[in-house]
Amino acid sequence: MNKNDYIYLDHAATTPMREVAFEAYKKTEMDAFANSSGGHALSRKAKNILEDSREFIASCFGAAPNEITFTSGGTEADNWIIKTPFIDNDSNAELTTTQIEHEAVIASAENVHKKGFNVNFVSCDSDGITNIDEFKKSINSNTLITSVMYANNETGVVQPIEEMSKIVKDVNPNTLFHSDVVQAVATKKLNFHNLGIDSAAISGHKIGGPKGIGVMFLKTGYKIPSFLHGGKQELERRAGTVNVSGVAGLAAALKEQQNNLEEEVALIENERQIFENILKENFELKIVGENVERLCHISNIQFKEVNSETLMVALDLNGIGVSRGSACASGAQKPSHVLKAMKIDEKVINNHLRFSFGWTTQNGDGIKFAEIVKKTIKELI
Repeated sequence: MNKNDYIYLDHAATTPMREVAFEAYKKTEMDAFANSSGGHALSRKAKNILEDSREFIASCFGAAPNEITFTSGGTEADNWIIKTPFIDNDSNAELTTTQIEHEAVIASAENVHKKGFNVNFVSCDSDGITNIDEFKKSINSNTLITSVMYANNETGVVQPIEEMSKIVKDVNPNTLFHSDVVQAVATKKLNFHNLGIDSAAISGHKIGGPKGIGVMFLKTGYKIPSFLHGGKQELERRAGTVNVSGVAGLAAALKEQQNNLEEEVALIENERQIFENILKENFELKIVGENVERLCHISNIQFKEVNSETLMVALDLNGIGVSRGSACASGAQKPSHVLKAMKIDEKVINNHLRFSFGWTTQNGDGIKFAEIVKKTIKELI
């Protein structure tokens, strides 16, 4: 099948690389391929691209360049922030996170717990909003880190990050407030300092950048142990030859995205709304987070009449790619931990599909996509 004939509705898993990102990646790989840590002219050229990109990326999030460390992606950043402060730590330090985090955070928190530290997994309500009272009670003088994602990758539901950060600082000003913003960056403009975020994880491929490149934001004043050892790269935080081409591609993708964010968001939101309205008119369904703030590009829909696995396969055969939830867990063939935390009825928990729009969305796609989904479901029931 020609890729141009296939409808891609899984942008929350990954996005196609923007042309400007590909060109920046290719040009850097061709013209500035040298190791950015070297001392000759080509190394200096690579170093200049690296630092110019760092400065630009930092400016997009209200950060200082020295608060930006490049990683292999969001998963590395989450693991780094959450796990390393507990290594060789013999205190009574605790970690607070939520039951609806990305697998990278959940697994990292479980790793911390296995080392004997107390970890609080805070629950959420039926809309996917973290239980604020429970969250507040979980914070104490021993709380070393809290980790709350800005918006959920499966449902798109946005958390009250500013309020939660204030709660943390009121109880323990020394607690580091971490947020996985990987999904949110796709359609939100974020200023980490204004939001009260002390550290954050970003992944380039969610905004049309290359895979294998990401960002760890760490607010000035906080220090964490290195995750990789063997060199002085990245302000002596992360050893290893820096992926300068990936960084250049990420910076180029971010620049185009930021310049067009208002228009992209308006288009995506409009097409998603049209898409949802058509399906609501034709089927008995529930849209997760419909009555609360959520990211404009994600639509997690519960179809009462059809199993999600069956529908996903049928849609694939009809030329539409979607997912049941997180790409990091979709192969597990088990109910989403996010939906379980939201206490979705077991009878319909396997009737959810995630449709996610993106920067390639065009006018008219909402109607076009909904009609194919409608046809596919009617063939199944």
